[in-house]
Amino acid sequence: MNSHASTTPDILVVDDDPVSRDLLVLMLQSTDARVTAATDGQHAVEIIQSRRGPAFEVVFTDVQMPRMDGFALLEWLNANAPTTATVVMTGNQERELVSASLRGGAVEFLDKPFDLRAILRATRQARETHRRRVERQAALERLLDISDINQRLTRTALVSAERSSANFNLTTRFYAINEAGGDLVKATLIDPDRILLVLGDVSGHGLKEGFLSAYFQGIIEGMAHQAASCRSIAEAFNHFLNEQWNDKDSMTIGTSLSACFLEIDFGKRRVSALNCGSPGVLLADRRGGLEILAPGGSPLGWFSDIEPVRSTSVLDASGILVLWSDGLEAQADAMGVSPIALAYRILQSPPHSLANTLLKNADDDIVACRLEWSPPKTAVPASAVLIPIQNEQYRGDSSDQIDALQESWTKTLKLTLPRLEEDLLHDVILCVREAVLNALNHGCKGDPGKFVRFELLVDGSEAFLHTRVTDDGAGFNPECAKPPDDPEHISLGLQVIRALTHAVRHSSDGRTIELTFCLPAKSAS
Repeated sequence: MNSHASTTPDILVVDDDPVSRDLLVLMLQSTDARVTAATDGQHAVEIIQSRRGPAFEVVFTDVQMPRMDGFALLEWLNANAPTTATVVMTGNQERELVSASLRGGAVEFLDKPFDLRAILRATRQARETHRRRVERQAALERLLDISDINQRLTRTALVSAERSSANFNLTTRFYAINEAGGDLVKATLIDPDRILLVLGDVSGHGLKEGFLSAYFQGIIEGMAHQAASCRSIAEAFNHFLNEQWNDKDSMTIGTSLSACFLEIDFGKRRVSALNCGSPGVLLADRRGGLEILAPGGSPLGWFSDIEPVRSTSVLDASGILVLWSDGLEAQADAMGVSPIALAYRILQSPPHSLANTLLKNADDDIVACRLEWSPPKTAVPASAVLIPIQNEQYRGDSSDQIDALQESWTKTLKLTLPRLEEDLLHDVILCVREAVLNALNHGCKGDPGKFVRFELLVDGSEAFLHTRVTDDGAGFNPECAKPPDDPEHISLGLQVIRALTHAVRHSSDGRTIELTFCLPAKSAS
């Protein structure tokens, strides 16, 4: 049933022509609508700003008016009264006005002279749009509340970060598809040297899963301060799910929890990962060198005995750890980009800013977090750590796939650096293509048993983009004026690269080339 069926429509009519304005007001009032009139767009804004109570459901507005025309009013309504539905009316039959109105967010177009049936149809359509917008806004506000709770639970354990043996910062982003979700990030400072970081994803998307997520975070907090191991915490919650939470006699699939536990020891410069069904953890050193920790394992709640995937690795003096949920991987796959690139864009964007744009069609909750660290009592600039946004390996005989590879690089750059100008994007892609083709054809010599490592990296302040291309070939002496093999082609390619980049570096054996590009400054907003 329409939620407005028993209520009086609340409508604002905006028209500088008194005859048309009064006629439409009378026709709407004949349908029992409550109608307010304004003489132009500026007058309408003044009425709305002085109004108490809920926003108008519908605004009927003319296009051509003094002071503020209909298009300017429509733009103002989109920004300041987003639940109000706008119907644009004009006596001008030009189709471009129709198109411009609908592109601007109008829900209906009404021709003059007015026809009562058309007015009723436009009103029904607009009120239904208003109802959906109100419901969507209320749902978004509830989502923000849930996300705020998650953020609070995440940061409470890090208030003592200044006592740690390293400078570190934790960034988290939550995007739930329903009013609540079971995704979580829990960080617990065990002692000045050690942090327990857990990312979890409870199956399902409702309030029950949100409660279970909060309960699990309490278990983590309590057991961690009792010096329990990650394995012990995982086993305790697995036992709870199997013996107390899930109904053994039910034919339905029980609740499960995918979780990854990270114990980060800054004193010993070591990270230990225990994975129970989550995607792998990205570990990068200050130069962007990449390692994937502990991918796989079975979620908690599936089996009575757990067999998590373990791994231990050495921490660089500065670096990052990035974790994300299955929902992020599914969304990245749907978009045709790597999870690394999507995680970067999400973590670089303000909280909730992508809900109605990039992530509006997500089918699962998304959570991502990044832990950054540097040595204590040192002023390590953000630019000192390089963050991977694409990291792939190509077979030596892949040169015939260069167009598809180029498309993937373009997608990555447009996603991660949306402010990148077309001219600079063209230069980057041209240089990268040349570097990869040289590595495939002249480094690997088309050998399918050899590989090219491709890396796209951004420094922490987003001032520079770096590309590294490494091949399995024999290499060459970069001090030589010309490489020994096919000198004309390689030299021409290097000339193009050097002309379009900020800097070019070769490794000592000539097997790696790194290209650096200056990025445009971030907007002050």
